[in-house]
Amino acid sequence: MLDADATGVVVPPPIYHAQVRHPPRAPRVRRVQAMRFRRGAELLLVLLAAIAGVLLLTRIFSAVEAPPPDMGRVVNLLDRDWLRAQANAPTLARAANAAFIDDPFIQPVEAPPITAASAMIVDLGQRTILFGRDVHEPHAPASLAKLATAVVALEQAPADIRIQVPEAAAEQPPNVVGLVPGEVLTLQDLLFAMLLPSANDAAVTVADGIGGEAYTVAQMNDLARRLGLNHTTFANSVGYDAPDHQSTAFEMAVLAADAIERFPLIARIVSTRAYVIPAGPAHGSYTASNLNGLLWSYQGALGVKTGRTKDAGGNIIAAAERDGRRLMVVILGSSQRERDAGVLLDFGFQLLNAQG
Repeated sequence: MLDADATGVVVPPPIYHAQVRHPPRAPRVRRVQAMRFRRGAELLLVLLAAIAGVLLLTRIFSAVEAPPPDMGRVVNLLDRDWLRAQANAPTLARAANAAFIDDPFIQPVEAPPITAASAMIVDLGQRTILFGRDVHEPHAPASLAKLATAVVALEQAPADIRIQVPEAAAEQPPNVVGLVPGEVLTLQDLLFAMLLPSANDAAVTVADGIGGEAYTVAQMNDLARRLGLNHTTFANSVGYDAPDHQSTAFEMAVLAADAIERFPLIARIVSTRAYVIPAGPAHGSYTASNLNGLLWSYQGALGVKTGRTKDAGGNIIAAAERDGRRLMVVILGSSQRERDAGVLLDFGFQLLNAQG
């Protein structure tokens, strides 16, 4: 309400009253602008911090040198220097040691009566050694070497490949099945002839068919290195005595286990008593009988391979299964190989029964 003086003239209220009643709008506008400025500044700081973080991470990652590209590495397995360098490699040593280990729960008090110079019993299921005699002593393997010939042949070629009998087959001493040069047989039929009657003419034919004798022997020695058989060397595909043709009971056990476990065809062949190769358009008929007499005389016998030479004496690798447990024995340098093998198999199953 307006005030009046003594003369009746209306006097407007003081200016400061108007300011109180109607405060100016300019300060609030400035506050809003200030708030907007602060918010903008905060957003700018956040944006700058994010940019700085990205630049920092980029600098960190750029400081780490990228690994060189994998150019690959090719190793010639026939390079003898490379084989010698790898002979004692830790991985190969572990492979050999892991093949079979001593059974901590079986400690035979007395050794079984055998004539073998070197012998071994292994539990194939548990990968344990139940008994051993000079298992790392080198011996001539004789025709046990044909297991390595069979393995490398099946690594190189399918079982149904057709192989022509070379002239050298007719020059081999017994055991032979009488292959005629120029005949053509499948690798499978040749393996039956090579592993059952231990036919030398079949072994020479197999080696010739997969690349020649020298190549086959190189592959056999490569197989030995791959299996960690550092005391095994092969000089020929047949098993003839030679200064650098030797192995041990332990390493023959590793080789045999690899052959029958990795190649079902080999396991089937070595467990066969007799096999007839019927005559075909390119070859005559042949009968192959297994030299492992345990297949007829020992309950649960499964094979595996026999061998005999002047230097080796009587050798045999024999396996058998009873009550779901499979045992394998290796006999080297025996005068009664089948008897020794039967005694060791009986002894091994007795140990398992006693263990429970």
